[in-house]
Amino acid sequence: MENFEYYLLMLAALVVAVLLIKKITGCIFRIVVTLVLLGVLGYILHLLGYLPFGDGALNP
Repeated sequence: MENFEYYLLMLAALVVAVLLIKKITGCIFRIVVTLVLLGVLGYILHLLGYLPFGDGALNP
């Protein structure tokens, strides 16, 4: 009976670990997608002239 309790505890720990990893990777994936979308938006705004970075416009 002792081995059964050990395996039951290990199974519960594995389930908790999988759920935690799933939540963490989901959050990281959303952060990466948001940063990529912000970068693309910044690039498009730069091409349209709304963000004049890189051409000396912000230098005094």
